[in-house]
Amino acid sequence: MGIDVSWLKSAFPNLEKISQLGEGGQKWVFGCSHSEYKKVVLKLIKPGAEQRLDREIEAVKRLNGYVPTIYEMGLLDSPLGQLVWILEEYITGSSLTERLRKAILDKQQVLRLTLDLLSTVADAESKKIVHRDIKPDNIKIDDTGRAWLLDFGIARILDMESKTGTDAVSGPHSPGYGAPEQFRNKKNEIDNRADLFAIGITLYKSVTGNNPFLDGARDRLEVLRRVENTPLPALKLGWDKSGVFADFVSSLTQKFPYQRPRNSKEALNWFREIAKDLGEH
Repeated sequence: MGIDVSWLKSAFPNLEKISQLGEGGQKWVFGCSHSEYKKVVLKLIKPGAEQRLDREIEAVKRLNGYVPTIYEMGLLDSPLGQLVWILEEYITGSSLTERLRKAILDKQQVLRLTLDLLSTVADAESKKIVHRDIKPDNIKIDDTGRAWLLDFGIARILDMESKTGTDAVSGPHSPGYGAPEQFRNKKNEIDNRADLFAIGITLYKSVTGNNPFLDGARDRLEVLRRVENTPLPALKLGWDKSGVFADFVSSLTQKFPYQRPRNSKEALNWFREIAKDLGEH
């Protein structure tokens, strides 16, 4: 069952131009206009999914930079029962997925994307937050070309008790982007190096248009086998003649955490040197 927009208008009289943007496993998402905040996103959390909501809110509150601001939240009685709602900043632009349907990213665009994602993840790391779901669907490119990281719904906050059972066979992840230690639920190994892995796959997709772990896979199990056993093909980019960017993406996507950069800050500093080598400052 979905949410009736006419009912939603009566429940939120201060919102106008309500239109549904999407629906996921945990929430309904609407775009709206607010008298004070202007263009906003309204999220309605599905019954039973609110148990992870505190993590998303806590994660967003801790972070600076390119993460949408939460303006308000509360409880709402609905035909489906009591729902938690969140009103947050709307980022004008399009998702990275939408961008890549039109064309792969050029040198300047992918270097900007890399810098923004690593900067956000480095900030998250300093606040003990692992996003755990970095992928093109959860990245929005605004009208200035900046990349915003969205949807902290399965974020792990390392100084809070885990929501996933230690004996669970698989941990929360998006197949084709989640790191091996993440889908294997190796809790002691899951830190921001898992986010670095997902960033690496996202960058590969951004410059080739392909995700070799997903494309042509028969089922989820084959995707996981590829992630665990098959290295990404080496990148060959005309603007990366020395291969420094290709080496960087390869390092991010190594199968074991200890093979990747030690932390997000180290990866960010390494990338800044690469950008200088490529003539970007």
